[in-house]
Amino acid sequence: MTNAPKDALAKSKPEKVKNNKKTVEAKFVTGSIMRHVIVLSITASIGLVSIFAVELVDFYFLSLLQNDAIMASMGFAAVIMFFNMSFSIGLSIAMSATVAKAIGAGDNAKARSLAINNFIFSTVFTLIIGLVTWIYHIPLLQISGAEGESLEFASRYLTIILPSLPLLSLAMSGGALVRAMGAPKMAMFAMLFGSIVNLILDPILIFGFDMGIEGAAWASVAARISIGVSALYLTYGKHDFAIPFSFTIFKRQMPIIAIIALPAMATMLATPFANWFMTREIAQFGESYMAGWSLAGRATAVVFGVIFALSGAIGPVYGQNFGARRFDRVRKTLLDSISFTLIYCIFASILFYLAIDQVNIMFNVTGDAEKFMHFISIWVGPSFAFYGLLFIANAAFNNLGYPLLSTAFNFAKATVGTIPFVLYGVSIMGAEGVFAGNGVGNAIFGVLALVTCIYLINRLAKMNDGKGPQKGFRSKHK
Repeated sequence: MTNAPKDALAKSKPEKVKNNKKTVEAKFVTGSIMRHVIVLSITASIGLVSIFAVELVDFYFLSLLQNDAIMASMGFAAVIMFFNMSFSIGLSIAMSATVAKAIGAGDNAKARSLAINNFIFSTVFTLIIGLVTWIYHIPLLQISGAEGESLEFASRYLTIILPSLPLLSLAMSGGALVRAMGAPKMAMFAMLFGSIVNLILDPILIFGFDMGIEGAAWASVAARISIGVSALYLTYGKHDFAIPFSFTIFKRQMPIIAIIALPAMATMLATPFANWFMTREIAQFGESYMAGWSLAGRATAVVFGVIFALSGAIGPVYGQNFGARRFDRVRKTLLDSISFTLIYCIFASILFYLAIDQVNIMFNVTGDAEKFMHFISIWVGPSFAFYGLLFIANAAFNNLGYPLLSTAFNFAKATVGTIPFVLYGVSIMGAEGVFAGNGVGNAIFGVLALVTCIYLINRLAKMNDGKGPQKGFRSKHK
């Protein structure tokens, strides 16, 4: 019997896939797709939002220092960190896609070996990326528009936190693996544990030890350590997903991992590139607008973190049903994900709009920053709704064997779907035009990606028509 936890997903009573070791349940081939989408998205988002919430908590404690240069520096530092985090997200997508597909196809031994080889690849890769970024972080900050005190504070923060990138990658890949195994709540608890560590250490280090922005950085490093250790314990200590490492198998599986990981990372890098460009445009309007931009990035990430998490969360649902050749359920996953995204964005945007005055008071936001936050509170809902459509389509592309489509759409959105619209928005609206222009690009490319995704799923279904579900699965839907 599997030792995966008996959470809400286990109620679907899926078929069990057996091999010479332990049983891994293919949880997403049967049962309610909408329930899977909701449970996976919410649990994954709680973990991811906990990371974003920690950054917002950092921002809150640092805002008590009442220094606009520190607030602005967090915006510049976020640009560099977003680039690095994107590598970790892309690697976690590879973990989820490769392992979930192996589970869906009934190959338990392959799923276990893919897991350990994904971990090794992600750790080595992010170690190199973190080192390079650490060496060149000052020039990277300067080309992002940082100067003076803002540059100094951002540099002090990044010097401490950048070497911990491999720990973040371990945490994210571990969470993706646990979700692919059908235990999303366990992945959520690991992320929450790290957030609690950060929340406790923030005031102690920032104020108790009078470390300022360096204290916030060290608290974040401690959180990443705790999340990484928790994820590894859940995977190999509690659920015994281990398999002996084989360098021969590692070399054989590297193409399988790389064909997903490299395009996924390239795809994820598109968004921080667009964010970098928008930050440069905002920086020209002064530190007050940059402080507002920094707060907006953290606050909206918390409120709409479910949308960010959706792409990685529904990957196992796509992957297992694709592995089982259940294209009716692949299509249903897409449609239910769209419904969930639109409904969530409507309610989240209303709440954000109603709470914006309290948010501004809490974070001591005044002047241009306050004006900027009010503008964002009106238009953030539609912007994220269309952005969510792009995430949903990308998840399908990555898990249905077309990761380059995901890369193409994300880079198109980050370039032709961002730069001209933002520049035009700035020319007619000023700083607010940065957000408005980006929202128009979200709408155009979100719809285009969704239409392409629907066409691809229908095409794959026709190609596999008559083959039926993968051997080992008996459909409950006649």
